[in-house]
Amino acid sequence: MELLQYDDMKKTWHELAKYTDEEMDSDFKLELYRKLQNIFHVGDFYYYIINFGTVQVEWISTDVTRVLGVAHKEDFNLEFLFENIHPDDKDRFVTYERKAISFFNDLEPSKVLNYKLSYDYRVQKADGTYIWILMQCVPIQSNDEGDLIRVLDIHTDISHLKTDNQPSGLSFLGLNGEPSFINVSVEDTFFQVSKQLFTPREKEVIKLTIEGNKSPKVADILMISIHTVHTHRKNIMKKSNCKNWVEFSSKAIANGWV
Repeated sequence: MELLQYDDMKKTWHELAKYTDEEMDSDFKLELYRKLQNIFHVGDFYYYIINFGTVQVEWISTDVTRVLGVAHKEDFNLEFLFENIHPDDKDRFVTYERKAISFFNDLEPSKVLNYKLSYDYRVQKADGTYIWILMQCVPIQSNDEGDLIRVLDIHTDISHLKTDNQPSGLSFLGLNGEPSFINVSVEDTFFQVSKQLFTPREKEVIKLTIEGNKSPKVADILMISIHTVHTHRKNIMKKSNCKNWVEFSSKAIANGWV
């Protein structure tokens, strides 16, 4: 039964690529670097590249051995991932993936690379325990028709932020000025654009702070005064109705802000 479910999921991923299998172009590495800048790291993480034409993991970081406890990074593939998703989360995973197909298929070809997919689920480690994974998926290569060829997936351990043990919704976060669709309903045909709670500069401060940077470092990176950083942080806490950054990180994931 597990194998049949995985084969069905494999067909779903294939549909995203329309069965194409194209080589990486000269701009691929640059696009990969750009997309890595849009990823939030709130815990231990690993990342990998999927070729949707072949439905294979083409590359994976060695961090997967630390996060999932597998002996070798080569032990990780899409079938391994699917089979180790918590049974209570598997149907939701399939539903979200299919909704993602619908979303990306409806986009104009020029906008396919301007969105990040985000949701979470539980994955079993090598020792048998489960951890909550925040999955962030960003397309990094498409063809002229807008069909996805390669995507970058980042899995971050957010178990320490899951105080209620409840899953977050499915979100499509706009990049490069595109609108975001937060906690979308899988039943809806049309998505409602989500109101932007934070300014672009506040989002930069959020990303750097969540990743563990102190105010002086944030000020240096953004080339602004530390007073301005403090002002942004206060505004972020006020807008989110949070008392500290630990609370904010948990709420940000639950509400699809990252």
